[in-house]
Amino acid sequence: MRSALQAFLRHNGISASKYHETMTRAWILAVRHFMEASPASPSADAFIEANPAMLDSKIMMTHYSAGLLFSEEARARFVEPDLDQIPRYEP
Repeated sequence: MRSALQAFLRHNGISASKYHETMTRAWILAVRHFMEASPASPSADAFIEANPAMLDSKIMMTHYSAGLLFSEEARARFVEPDLDQIPRYEP
């Protein structure tokens, strides 16, 4: 995912500094959580309809303090949440 997003930024002439490692990985964990918590959806639209919380742009703030999530450390490498863990699932 990291490589694809960084390539997308380069392709669109956007500074690589816009990439945020913690936000990227945390969203992947969140999507996995919602996929595990809801029945299989026939489409992305149906998945979002069944999981409207995913449209909340501030959902990560229930897991991370602003100071941590918007830190340079979190931008550069994945940091674990400091408020509430994001559920993990074994493959």
